Amino acid sequence: MVIDSKQKAPLENLRIIRDELINRKWAVEAFIFQYKKQDFVVLVKVLSDREKKENKYAIVNLEFIKMGNGNESYCAYADTTKIHVPNLTPFRKYFGIEYKDNPGDITKQFTEYFSTFIPNRVNINKEPLLNDTIINYLNNNREAGTGRYCFDFKRNGMKKDGTPKQRRPENNQKAEFMRPDLFEKLKGYTEFSFCFSEDPLKEETDEGIYRRWAARNNIL
Repeated sequence: MVIDSKQKAPLENLRIIRDELINRKWAVEAFIFQYKKQDFVVLVKVLSDREKKENKYAIVNLEFIKMGNGNESYCAYADTTKIHVPNLTPFRKYFGIEYKDNPGDITKQFTEYFSTFIPNRVNINKEPLLNDTIINYLNNNREAGTGRYCFDFKRNGMKKDGTPKQRRPENNQKAEFMRPDLFEKLKGYTEFSFCFSEDPLKEETDEGIYRRWAARNNIL
């Protein structure tokens, strides 16, 4: 697709959201999308530097999650002009798109419709459904630390070049969402990460985590 220099690319808002997520050191945003009377939560995921992209032009990874349907989902990369669909069959099946003799460019039509739902900024005051979907994603993300129960704050270790490893955006966002007071105290120590567990018995209070970390690092 050729975009006029004065014309906004249809998915330009995905770039805006991605850039704001990067600036906030977050990994994912969510919004509601409606298609064929079906509601979806859409996750907009920043591409990790460890991620192998299927398309070199992709700027984000999208995950469409059907609401009220067992969290069935469909994932696709996107750039500012289109959603990349390598195989139309699962795409059609997931979104219930009928087969026609002369359907035209189905992905282009879908992209143009989808573009009308994309916010032009990250929404800080989300409805509970969107916050819960983000937290559920982060709770099952290895980079964030699996589990919802925070129990420690540990040094990340060193890179091969001898510099400290930095906290991952997934871990940063998860801590800010789930333990905001503790995060506010410790957010500046980016060479440390928040530790989470699936075991509720391991969970520690903010004060307990802070005191143990401070004692280990001679800060008290």
